[in-house]
Amino acid sequence: MHTVHLAETPLQDVKYAAFGIMFSVDKPTIKWEDMPEWQRQTIDDFFNSLKWEVTDSNPKVEEVPYGDLMMMVDTWSRYVYKGSVTTPPCDTFVYWNVMKTIYPIRAHHLAKFKDQLARDGLDKTGNNRVVQPYDEHDAHIIYDFYNKDNVTTESDPNEGLFTVLVIILGITLFLLQAFLVASCCKKAKK
Repeated sequence: MHTVHLAETPLQDVKYAAFGIMFSVDKPTIKWEDMPEWQRQTIDDFFNSLKWEVTDSNPKVEEVPYGDLMMMVDTWSRYVYKGSVTTPPCDTFVYWNVMKTIYPIRAHHLAKFKDQLARDGLDKTGNNRVVQPYDEHDAHIIYDFYNKDNVTTESDPNEGLFTVLVIILGITLFLLQAFLVASCCKKAKK
């Protein structure tokens, strides 16, 4: 799933921002049973809010909990690059953020999505375009070193411990350096 956002005022050469989240029924990188209940509920609430039963026209949904879904995903581990919009005329200057985590989706939600594709004949061709060459996209990977397994979890109470240890080490090194400089200065005066 991806959403495209248009900037009120384009920044330099970026006109749009796109946010991509991968979902899979059978190959997610995080399993339903390994997710906290609130994350499972957030995904279900998002897909349940869509008007899946309307297959003869473009459904209009009053409210979608998109913000809740965006707050749930692991944005610390993502691909970032400049690319293009995926539909013709495939305008360039899009700042893409694609999450590395592949989240689970329930089979009945995927089936309802495929029903939506069938109304326009896209069930046979898909709704994606051909993969484009890498060329000048300048892709970067953002990765959370606290989360090496790329698993979305509730916040870890030990995360702050690393920061505290680094600060203590920095202060200790600073004091040691100050002590050595002071000792050298005393010896130089004698």
